[in-house]
Amino acid sequence: MAQDYVVLNEDNGNGMIAINKSVFKAISELSIDDIENSVRIPDTRFSKPLNVRIENNKLYITADIRIRYGANVEATCELVQNKIYENLLLMTGFKASDVTVNVTGFEFE
Repeated sequence: MAQDYVVLNEDNGNGMIAINKSVFKAISELSIDDIENSVRIPDTRFSKPLNVRIENNKLYITADIRIRYGANVEATCELVQNKIYENLLLMTGFKASDVTVNVTGFEFE
């Protein structure tokens, strides 16, 4: 069964601190929105473009994004990847084991 949370500290008699994977998803969405040339793909009934997976207390994030036409794809993906990693570390104190960014198309304006 898949885990829905990451344990930050074990039970010390007073309780334990854990973060739900929905928190990691929200932080990742905000990180994608912060980068100028990246466009977050909204969730639909059949498609979940932002996948947060927790296995053995390790965090794996896969984000499908679109890039604005004319932007440097490699640089934008690297910015998104770094922003997600840094924001997760800054806001939760937990390091993601893997952050994968996939480009699924381009945004024409």
